[in-house]
Amino acid sequence: MFISTGFLGIHYGVDNKIAKFFVDREPPANNLYWKDKYLYLRPSPGYLFIPLIVDLLFKLGIDRQQLLSEEFLNCLEQTGHISALEETKQISNAEAIEHCVALAKESCKNEKWLTAVVNYFRGTADNLFSRITTPFKALHRGDIFLFSLSALEFPEELFEKIAQLWFSLISTLLLLDDAEDIDDDRANNEENAFLESGLDKEGIERVKKLLSHNLKMIASINSIMAMKLDKQFAELIEKPHIRQLINQ
Repeated sequence: MFISTGFLGIHYGVDNKIAKFFVDREPPANNLYWKDKYLYLRPSPGYLFIPLIVDLLFKLGIDRQQLLSEEFLNCLEQTGHISALEETKQISNAEAIEHCVALAKESCKNEKWLTAVVNYFRGTADNLFSRITTPFKALHRGDIFLFSLSALEFPEELFEKIAQLWFSLISTLLLLDDAEDIDDDRANNEENAFLESGLDKEGIERVKKLLSHNLKMIASINSIMAMKLDKQFAELIEKPHIRQLINQ
């Protein structure tokens, strides 16, 4: 499926200039995250996340020129490469974090944000991010992308709001991905929030409670995006094979 500028604007409320920028952008060369991909954007969480989070950050008040700068995007894209190296077992989680720290330091414009992210990964007590994490470990498998935001300038008073938006968006997108992959992830012993929930009534209620919280947070910045994500989840969860997996 081709992701167009109009599609991002109509369905997700993405700013037109941001949408067009990413629709037109070429996949980065020699980047495992985009390996064998001919288009920068794809209808899957790991790729849609980029224009969606950039739009939320723009609407929160971060300068659009900064968000579309090569310095920030190169950091984001290289973080994706590191993430793919870890996912394919070419490097360990510890090595991935080390690489991301080194990468972030090269383009860092926000030392306080970078320090907070490093402390989060080191398990420092009473950390900004650890206070607002989701109840499912599976929904934090993209957390190393937090390092890339250190390439942006924004005031410390926005830290908590940015972190809340970040976790709200990425965990919602990963829930959509996990709902599709319940059966495969169970067979392959992969992380999956629905499996982690226990797939029982109580667990599914925890998932729905998290989703409701996420959508309220996203709607405070972009109501169109929140409505679209809500609709996607509702349609997906009602598919017969997914409903059967959840109710079995």
